Amino acid sequence: MNKIVSITLFSFLILLLVLLGLFSTKKVRGEVLQSIDLQGCKLLSPNEYLQFANIETDADLKNYSLSSLREKFLRHPYVSNTYVVIDADKKVSVKIHEKTFEAIALIKEKLFFVTSRKEFIPVLPNTEVLDFAVLTNLSDDVAEKEYERGSEIRSAFTIIRAAKNLGENFSKTISEINLRNGGDITLTLTHANSVILVGKQNLAEKIYTFDALLKQIGNKVFLTTANYIDLRYAGNIFIGTNENAGI
Repeated sequence: MNKIVSITLFSFLILLLVLLGLFSTKKVRGEVLQSIDLQGCKLLSPNEYLQFANIETDADLKNYSLSSLREKFLRHPYVSNTYVVIDADKKVSVKIHEKTFEAIALIKEKLFFVTSRKEFIPVLPNTEVLDFAVLTNLSDDVAEKEYERGSEIRSAFTIIRAAKNLGENFSKTISEINLRNGGDITLTLTHANSVILVGKQNLAEKIYTFDALLKQIGNKVFLTTANYIDLRYAGNIFIGTNENAGI
């Protein structure tokens, strides 16, 4: 009797293992991804993101499930979030959300994106660098850290955000914010010879004042003929040559 029970139990276990194996095989086959489409790629092309995931052809998708594919793209330094959807034909659509960058910092001849959280991320090859102001001459104590909430970065962000409040066209004219190793901040504008001295205090107010000045007297001749525009002194704006600017 015991022998019969043992044989029956053994047979049942074998059958259970076979069924589990079949179920697992069907589950894996059901997750096989056939093709992929990337959206939301601005800083890098879809091909660059696919290369990061080691996907050269659709056949390489066999190495991924939906969850592992999402996790892979989330490891990319430019990506803040990603959404993965699969259709009935096993085609995967990946929506990439890139991080919000405020500026680019030049540190020891290397370029870094600066996020809204003041995180420094190296600019990768083949990046489509958009209209970001470049931060130069950061103090050594700032340059040595990847994540810095120092006064220099806050000052730069104050300038950038004040400029954005005045409109996209105005904000794009700021090509460089020279932090001068903790000294008085200067700005360089695109298509302009003038250096703008803004100092270190009341930065947003000075940006608004400068915009009002441009609107009042016009900017084309003004910006190309003046060597410097000094906004450092409350209630006064000085325009002249670099020889008298003290920079």
